[in-house]
Order: sequence, then structure tokens, then C-alpha cells
Amino acid sequence: MKNNSFFGLLMALMMFSTFSCNHQPQPVESTIDYSDTAYWYSCGDTTKDADVFYVYPTVSTISYADNDSSWFADITIPEVREEANGNQRFNKMLYGEYNFYAPYYRQMIFEAYQQPALVLDSLAQIAAKDINDAFQYYMANYNHGRPFFLMGHSQGSQMLIELLKKGMTEEQRKLMVTAYCIGYHVSAEELVSYPEALQPAMDSIMQGLVIFNSVTDTTAIGMVSRGDVVGVNPTTWTMTTDTVPAEFHLGMAKYNETRDSVLIVPCPTRTYLYKHNTVCPDLDPEMVFIPAYEDKFPKGNLHFADSWLYGGNVLENMRCRLRHYKN
Repeated sequence: MKNNSFFGLLMALMMFSTFSCNHQPQPVESTIDYSDTAYWYSCGDTTKDADVFYVYPTVSTISYADNDSSWFADITIPEVREEANGNQRFNKMLYGEYNFYAPYYRQMIFEAYQQPALVLDSLAQIAAKDINDAFQYYMANYNHGRPFFLMGHSQGSQMLIELLKKGMTEEQRKLMVTAYCIGYHVSAEELVSYPEALQPAMDSIMQGLVIFNSVTDTTAIGMVSRGDVVGVNPTTWTMTTDTVPAEFHLGMAKYNETRDSVLIVPCPTRTYLYKHNTVCPDLDPEMVFIPAYEDKFPKGNLHFADSWLYGGNVLENMRCRLRHYKN
């Protein structure tokens, strides 16, 4: 197993190079029945006192039923669900202190992100509806009043932000400790339109929304995080622009094949915030660089690493926020 947020999307990017961008969206009318456990990677553990509701990033690489004009992962196909499993297994190990709930959903294939904004917004509503339906089923049947974290990366974070904006009741919000929407963005317009739903967590203990995106230098900010207005530095959980010493980075999450587990290993780097992106000047800009997609993810853009780059910081912060929530 590798750090699957990067390698899953790498496969999707490679697959994208074989696609045309001239297709028209296919209508999607069905609804996923989340009472069927076939549509959950994980939904049964209730032994811990808090939950993680996790939404995986773009991993789809299959042209479904030889119909490459379909914009969505067909999760009725076992092979399609299997595409997400490496990423979900990695994160279930990483967040093993909590009950782990992770639905499959009809995520957009990478090609969808090349479409005009109006088309993309329309397509995104299908994936967002699946995540809303899964979340509502989770709350009604699995949660049982426990505090929970929302966790996502990239497209997964995009869908969680839609859930925050339009899908959660006030009672559900009271149980949410934090929403870690890693590797995405919130615009100034969204923040004005949804001030309560998208309330940023401005320190290490607040309930609310946490977003972060990383680069090795200020020229590497890419399409995912450009224009973000709420991103924090995950080594301090604040919006301070001061340079933070390397010892504040508590290590990255990495799969250990010998132990079949995810471990936190050293990854020393200074950090500072620039336009709500966390700059890590001591890391190798080639770390997760794909030359063919430099226009979207320039050299030094660490989007593919963000979900595991601060593993130690995220785990410690989850414990801190949960303690504060309980008190």
C-alpha cells in the first residue's frame, strides 16, 4: 500500500490523458440505497466514543461499461468500489482511534473537472447528493448520539463542504467536533452566503471548518486552493503568517508494509501561511510532482500529499478538539 490519496489521483490523471473532453453529461436518476452495506466500505464499528465520517478523493480510473461519456464512478461494479479501497484502508488505519464510517459514492471522474463551471456544478450535485444521503443514513442508524469528525480530501472535501452548506441540521452540527476538509477551498462568496455552516475553526480547539493546502514555495499555488479564504497552517491551526519552526511539524503518515499499519514518521519542515496556503520551504518540490499536469499542479504543489503530510498534527489535534468538545 502507498500513500493512496496521491497514487489514486495519479492513476486518475494518467487515465484522463486518454479521454476526450467533448462528451455530454449522461442523466443520473437513481438513488443509492445506503441501507445496503455493499455501499459502505466501513460502517459497523461502535466500540469507540467518537466517529469519523470519511469521504475519499478522486480515484476513479475505469471507463464504465465502455461508455466514456459517463462522468461518474459506477459503484454498483465491485471493481469500481475496489478503486477506493486502498485509500479508505489507509485512512481507517490512520484514524483507528475512532469508529470509521466511509460510504462509496458516485464521484466525478477527473475528466469532469475540465468542463465549464456550469456543467461542473451540475455534475457535482450527483456526488453531493450521495454524500448527503449517506450522511443522513449514518446519523439516523449508526451515530447514536456520538460526537463525530468529518474527514475528506480533494473531491471528498468538496462534497463535505456541500454537506455543511446544505445538508446538516442544527442538531447534527452540535455533534460535529470538526470538519477537516483537506485539499479544497472556500471562497469569500461562500463564506458570506453560509456564515454559520462554514464557520472556520480559528484555533486548535474550536468546533468548525478546517481547510489546509500546501506548497513548497509561493509560486506553486494551483487551481484547487487559489482564492481560498479560510485555510490554516496545520502545524499551529491558526491563520498567523509567521514562520513556524520545524519541530512543530509532528510527522507524516506513512504505510509500513512490515507491520501492515500506518505509522507517523519524521518530516521536519518550517511552515508559514501565504494566501491561506501553507508553505513548506524545506520539502522537495518534486515530492509529488507530475510533469504532465504542471499547469494544474505546478512543481512544488503538494495537493497529492496533503491528506498524509501532517498526519501527526491532525491526530494530535483531533484528540485536543475532542477533549475540549467533551468538556
